[in-house]
Amino acid sequence: MPHSEPTPVLLANDSYHSVLAAVRALRAAGYAPWLAVNESGTYSARSRAKAGTVPVPDPRLDREGFVRGLAAAAAWLSVAAVLPAAEPHLLALAGREADFAGIPLGVPPRESVERATHKDLLPELAAEAGLHTPPTKKIIRGDSEEVGLFGFPAIVKPLRSQIQNPDGTVVQHSSRYVTSERVREVLDGLPDGEGLLQPYISGKLHSVSGVSWEGELVCALHQVSIRLWPLRTGGSSYAETVPPNPELERGIGRLMRALGWSGLFQAQFVRTPGDEHYLIDLNPRTYGSLALAVAAGLNLPGIWLSLLLGRRPYVDGYRVGVRFRNEEKDLRALARMLRNGERLGALRGFVPRRDTTHAIFSLRDPLPLLTSVEKLPGQVRRSR
Repeated sequence: MPHSEPTPVLLANDSYHSVLAAVRALRAAGYAPWLAVNESGTYSARSRAKAGTVPVPDPRLDREGFVRGLAAAAAWLSVAAVLPAAEPHLLALAGREADFAGIPLGVPPRESVERATHKDLLPELAAEAGLHTPPTKKIIRGDSEEVGLFGFPAIVKPLRSQIQNPDGTVVQHSSRYVTSERVREVLDGLPDGEGLLQPYISGKLHSVSGVSWEGELVCALHQVSIRLWPLRTGGSSYAETVPPNPELERGIGRLMRALGWSGLFQAQFVRTPGDEHYLIDLNPRTYGSLALAVAAGLNLPGIWLSLLLGRRPYVDGYRVGVRFRNEEKDLRALARMLRNGERLGALRGFVPRRDTTHAIFSLRDPLPLLTSVEKLPGQVRRSR
């Protein structure tokens, strides 16, 4: 029986390790993932799981050029589908199906993308879905008194993670942890002079990740972050899969239905000591701990691509107790624990554990680790 060649697909690349997880997952699912790249030396561009790379403009600097370059590469490679990875890809490609000459484009309708990426809408959408969010107030630059509304510490968020400048370029902005001493500095840095204010809620980071298709939840995985980096507003440096929380999962299903979402997603909650869950963020894209879902038995990129191609995906449950380590982040988190006097906890964290997958390191795919090595001097300088 002749051996069939893997189906070629085209994935937009960026510099983050989440794309590396997607490339490895697509190769494991029987596809040949090509990467559309705008910089060299990224984790995924060095992966042996990729089929190859093609150059395209950076969507943060040239949206139109990115769309044209991606469409030309898709036609040249005769790929079965085109997939975004990050928010700049979603924003550039939404509503551009006609540019891809019948090649399936893994981007929901423009309205869905706009609603899913606008943080100002999340509290309202969450409430309609029966989910709780922290108290939220919109603020503008100069409202230093308003920042003290919930007391300190607090969290200040941009209205969007990706803000388009007047010249068409796009800049990324992140949530900021605010103490009373840093109020004015953070407010002065608000993109477009506007942001969202929430009280800082202490607790465990609980995430629900999965695939939604035309607004229907196809599968979901639950995980808890054991360690974070950066400490208060960062993502998982070490995480573990946990049993499903049916109530949260039903709420996420209602949220996906309200958005009409098709594709990957991760919803992040803070779970308080009293077992209350507050939805703090929605990531409608590849996300940092994606490799954990794949290792636990849910190949989310493969499931998403099967749906996009009109195929019935294989969806089963996931294994509880599978662990994930982001090597770069977790080393910094453990080092901080040592400096803070948490020596026993830090030393336990350094001990390798069975059934742990990694964001970057793989014996079968070692070259992406070179990117970590190249980044190390800069990380050391910033730590100092």
